[in-house]
Amino acid sequence: MNREELKRSGLLDQYVLGLLGPERNAEVEQMIAEDPFLAQEVDRLRTDLDAYADARDITSPSDGRTPRTAQEFLDLDHEMITSMMEHNHTLNIWRYVLVGICLLLVGVSGYLFRLKEELRSDLVKERSLHAQDEASYRMDLENNRAALAAYVSNWDSLETVTHPLDTGSVQLHLLPWAEVVLVDLAGMAPPAAGHAYYVFPAVGRRVKNSPEVINADNVANLHAVEMTDKFDHIRIYLWETGRKTEPKPGESPIAIIPLH
Repeated sequence: MNREELKRSGLLDQYVLGLLGPERNAEVEQMIAEDPFLAQEVDRLRTDLDAYADARDITSPSDGRTPRTAQEFLDLDHEMITSMMEHNHTLNIWRYVLVGICLLLVGVSGYLFRLKEELRSDLVKERSLHAQDEASYRMDLENNRAALAAYVSNWDSLETVTHPLDTGSVQLHLLPWAEVVLVDLAGMAPPAAGHAYYVFPAVGRRVKNSPEVINADNVANLHAVEMTDKFDHIRIYLWETGRKTEPKPGESPIAIIPLH
């Protein structure tokens, strides 16, 4: 590179301003040292730069402060770039954290929405079951209303039969419309220990296989015995507690009470 090319390239101006890199700065200094004209040109540029600074009241650096070299400017740029990269890295971390929080909120919202729908479904199901139960209850009430009315009206048809015995008396409350006989042994003496009264519905000599067993603890209660038209009387036996067989031939009941 010759003198003219150096002047046209603007490297002298950059040299005076300290903007050249180390290699280019060394190359220009070598050409200045070899060419006195270039040295004069550099002095002229510095004079013009000082005049420009004085005209605009630009003060020179304080005493003891060395001008920054191009390498120092490069180091400064590197420091700024490093700081910006660290700042961007911090921003990226916060960005990832915010994205994670958003995803977590979306997941929680979805779970709460699903839980709300499940609770709503359970509530609707429970209401439906309640409505079905209420409808069934009303239907049963309507169906049984007639039977209930018949029961109340027929209660006046209750017929009581009293049968005296040596040890007391037996009362039978007949409810033929309900096919039930209420046996009242409150007037009888309680059976001895280990014994109980056995009440059989019977027709002729045949008795029902499963009698109503009345012991000393419940002798004062009313005991319902199921009846049908084929039974015409009730037989009462006094046996040992726990017996499950029918009356044996020759065993006499303590009472035979006709139902008609």
